[in-house]
Amino acid sequence: MTQTYNADAIEVLTGLEPVRRRPGMYTDTTRPNHLGQEVIDNSVDEALAGHAKRVDVILHADQSLEVIDDGRGMPVDIHPEEGVPAVELILCRLHAGGKFSNKNYQFSGGLHGVGISVVNALSKRVEVNVRRDGQIYNIAFENGEKVQDLQVVGTCGKRNTGTSVHFWPDETFFDSPRFSVSRLTHVLKAKAVLCPGVEITFKDEINNTEQRWCYQDGLNDYLAEAVNGLPTLPENRLSVISLVILKLWTGRYCGCRKAVNC
Repeated sequence: MTQTYNADAIEVLTGLEPVRRRPGMYTDTTRPNHLGQEVIDNSVDEALAGHAKRVDVILHADQSLEVIDDGRGMPVDIHPEEGVPAVELILCRLHAGGKFSNKNYQFSGGLHGVGISVVNALSKRVEVNVRRDGQIYNIAFENGEKVQDLQVVGTCGKRNTGTSVHFWPDETFFDSPRFSVSRLTHVLKAKAVLCPGVEITFKDEINNTEQRWCYQDGLNDYLAEAVNGLPTLPENRLSVISLVILKLWTGRYCGCRKAVNC
């Protein structure tokens, strides 16, 4: 340890290095679930804005996670000030995103321009595929650094749009490298409740299971599912306000004990 403390001792961390040095400032480091939620939030935000109707989540056998949506697709054009594709900027730069104003999204979750870049910083590899304007684009990163430039890898129909983000969390940043499947499914179900009509699926290749959620009427459908045929008063259709009085009329919460954690 040096005894001299002057300007030479001051470090300035740039890019994603602050995240890799102090990951606990940006995410929960017990498991990589929060990284998954940040990617899921981006897809759900597309749904909330009316641009997506489906979100598919795959937990692969190698403990990597893939999130696929049918939204507009991440922007791939060159950013006018930074001179790089927008998708690269989103993945490689903290505080780069389209959610700081309400021009693109009226409502949004996540960390507003921080989340997906944190996923990149704390992953061994991230692969992004974008379907947009009739073309399929691909870009890849390792340890927070770009290893493959954005390139066109195929074509698709003009209406076939969306984004796929596949990432491999770096186990050195987490107490456990394994995703909590119960937490993941709980988050996905909650997102489906809050996005009426949006279909959310989860494929667990480790346990060989698949689940699907779609609540056409949102919370009303969830409440109907929760009471599971128990008698309610009045007998007419459940409404959001029923959540408050559900315990009074049925004698229990009927599956509503878990908080909607979104």
